[in-house]
Amino acid sequence: MRIAIIGTGYIARVHARVVRDLGGSIVAVCGRSLASASAFGFGEAYDNLQSLLAEQSPDVVHLCTPNHLHAEQAIAAFAAGAHVLAEKPMAHSSEAALRMIEAADAAGRVGAMVYNYRGYPLIAALRDRVHRGEFGLIRRAGGCYLSDDVHDPETYVWHFTPGSVGPAFALMDLGVHWFDLVEHVSGLRICEITAQFSTHQPKRTWRGRAGEGPRPPGQSSNDGGVVIDFELEDQADLLIRLDNGAAGSATISACSIGHPNSLTIAVDGSEAGFDWNQETPNTYRERSAAGTLVRQRSPDGLPAGARAMSFLPAGHAEGYLDAFRNVVASAWRGMAEGEAGFPTFADGLRGVRLVEAAVISAAEGRTVDVAGIGLDGQPR
Repeated sequence: MRIAIIGTGYIARVHARVVRDLGGSIVAVCGRSLASASAFGFGEAYDNLQSLLAEQSPDVVHLCTPNHLHAEQAIAAFAAGAHVLAEKPMAHSSEAALRMIEAADAAGRVGAMVYNYRGYPLIAALRDRVHRGEFGLIRRAGGCYLSDDVHDPETYVWHFTPGSVGPAFALMDLGVHWFDLVEHVSGLRICEITAQFSTHQPKRTWRGRAGEGPRPPGQSSNDGGVVIDFELEDQADLLIRLDNGAAGSATISACSIGHPNSLTIAVDGSEAGFDWNQETPNTYRERSAAGTLVRQRSPDGLPAGARAMSFLPAGHAEGYLDAFRNVVASAWRGMAEGEAGFPTFADGLRGVRLVEAAVISAAEGRTVDVAGIGLDGQPR
């Protein structure tokens, strides 16, 4: 695959590493400036996406840019004949996400999402076991996504710049992963959401450091920075209802001290249940009336689909980059060979709509029917 990466930040560098691991060729990188693209160190450097697409004709464009840029960048890539692999969330609104899907369909190209946590072998194994009915009727799905990314009040990330992230912060950055895992593993749909939002640090100061993005509008600070009035949530507490009648809850927080990346799912069935944590992805706890077992990842004990995702012997930890590689590889196979099984733009749109439902719930203090959210992000 001939790959173009749009964006030059942390996640773009993860993409670059995975592309090289999979034998892809990074033909070009596009940054906000030619200097940032050149410093990336791979492929031809560009600061203009249209020029890149015209001159390089990549097979796949990897979108690693702020949310509000995804739609126009994806639409341009599809028009140039490329497939698109987008970082989450798919876009800053469901209307923009739908335009991306329409552009992919019109061009006959594939749009895929980097829901990388699907790439863990034990997630595939748990999905298989749930679908086989081994846990019985699903009664509860819960968990959390706790991160301390912005716990420090001195931290500023580009997401804080008004207009860049969409109608939510913690849910757009972290929550879409949790939504996707719950629905992917359970095979069920979240049909109702009740949300409560909190903003623990309502002022943030941009100082022009790496990862903060371009200078935003706002009040100048004494040290030459810009003070932003941050109005989105940095913590969301959710109650959910699944379409089989099951219920559950989750906390999504970007300022949970001591939690670098604690993404968990917990499921109770009528026969058994399980708990899985991304920070210890090679094991999960299986609960039943007979007691609790800790199940370890072992290629020989995985179902066929999950076995193909596991490269190391039991006892040799596989982690974030391995899962990331699995998802990118499955997306590339879908683009090249039509193979199914990767996270699609439809999955990306689903995540944005769930966020929009939570935003309405938090603002209006009521339970929201997810199916009743229109493409403008408002109740129908």
